[in-house]
Amino acid sequence: MNHTLYTFIAEDAITDTKLFTLKCNCGGTITIMSPFQEKQIICPQCESIIKLLVVSGDPGYIIGAEENGKPKLLPVQGSKACPIELLTEQEKSDILNKVKRKIKEPK
Repeated sequence: MNHTLYTFIAEDAITDTKLFTLKCNCGGTITIMSPFQEKQIICPQCESIIKLLVVSGDPGYIIGAEENGKPKLLPVQGSKACPIELLTEQEKSDILNKVKRKIKEPK
C-alpha cells in the first residue's frame, strides 16, 4: 500500500545547488536535479508518493500542531537550521515561544 506524504523544502536549498537530496520518512533518499520542477516524487525504497511544498527562502522550521492542538516544529528539508532531532526540548520551546510572541506583536 502506497502512502501520500508531504514535505517542506527550503527554496534556498533548491536554488543554491544543482543537486538536492530529499529524505523520505522510511530512510530512503531521492536526488532531485536542477531545474527543480517536480510537485511530487515517488520514494524508490517504500514507493510512497511525496508531495513537495517549497517554502520561500530558508525559514528553518514550520510551525504545525499535534492532534491535541499543541504547537510543534516541523522540519524544512534543505534548511541550514539545526535539525529538529538535534534540538533540546528547551531549544524547541524557545523557538515556539518566539513565534507566539511574534504573533501577538501589533502590526
